[in-house]
Amino acid sequence: MIAFAQLAPVKRIRALWSLPLEVLSPRERDSLIAFLSDVFHLPNTAAFLNPDLLSWKYDEPRPDWPGSRSYAWMEQGAITAHACLYPATYRAGDQDIAASYLIDWAAGRRLPGAGVLLLRKLASFFPVLLAIGGSEDTLRILPKLGYRTCGEISSYARVMRPWRQFRTDPFPRGWKGPLRLARNVLRSLEPVRSAPKDWSAQPIAAFEDSHAALLAAETPFPSTHRTPALLNYLLRCPGARMSAYLIHREGRACGWFMLARVPGVVRIADLRVQSSEPEWWQAAYDLATQIALADPEGCELVAAASTPLAADAIRNNGFRLYRSDPIFLLDPKGLLANRTPLEVSLLDSDAAYLYVPGYPYLT
Repeated sequence: MIAFAQLAPVKRIRALWSLPLEVLSPRERDSLIAFLSDVFHLPNTAAFLNPDLLSWKYDEPRPDWPGSRSYAWMEQGAITAHACLYPATYRAGDQDIAASYLIDWAAGRRLPGAGVLLLRKLASFFPVLLAIGGSEDTLRILPKLGYRTCGEISSYARVMRPWRQFRTDPFPRGWKGPLRLARNVLRSLEPVRSAPKDWSAQPIAAFEDSHAALLAAETPFPSTHRTPALLNYLLRCPGARMSAYLIHREGRACGWFMLARVPGVVRIADLRVQSSEPEWWQAAYDLATQIALADPEGCELVAAASTPLAADAIRNNGFRLYRSDPIFLLDPKGLLANRTPLEVSLLDSDAAYLYVPGYPYLT
């Protein structure tokens, strides 16, 4: 056993690199919660650290990664850095490209450099790694590791119920609170588009094998491969109330969307249609917006877009842009670098179900 504590930091890093990554099991969950709580300055009761959510993220088998997805560097039994794999198979033409996002990436102060080391090690698992936005430190580090920006994902929001939002917003806004309420009342009056008469949406409890061809249909931009098993895994997410809908045009299924509900907020987590025609995407977002706005507990509706087709359809439904985050790509072989923009939805990372009780609303 290497006596890490007796080594200088650089030698400790080199010694750590020579050891295999630890795949964390549920038995180590309490230690991981304590570590993540310390790094992210959150109470260990934070929604982000809910044990059921962590078990689903890290341990529940996925069709594209059946084993544990929680990896850590350990030093003398203590976690020094952690990351969770979030696999994503991108379809670019007739080519499938294995990729992964990294979520819950964290490094402690115990061993500076361990977080970067962990990221480098995990990069050897996939031809492509992706990341969306991040802290100032993350945005500074990723380009030094070979990541390059390949576009951005923009978050849009629409006010649903301004008075309910005002009463449930825990963020201290002081004298600005009433002004914010007045502004949101006006914004909530934006007209709601109606989908064309030959378009409809059908709620489904789960995706079936018969939907496989629909989910696998080619999209206008490189996008992550969806299967019934994968989407059903995502529907079981305990961090949000998930629901799925099939989109029909003239009675034929031509797409789908999924909604994610956290307290006060409804998110259009995923949406696709089998066409590159703007009219089809507009009709699909019209349907998703109509259904989401009918949620009696929703105060705010959120959608995100990384392609112009989706962005235009979202804006036409009265959404306002609130932020844009860079999409980073680590792609040494250039498999996706020249195929941008990538189609990225909230469901392609933890953004679909991430919930911060102290700051729940964008608007």
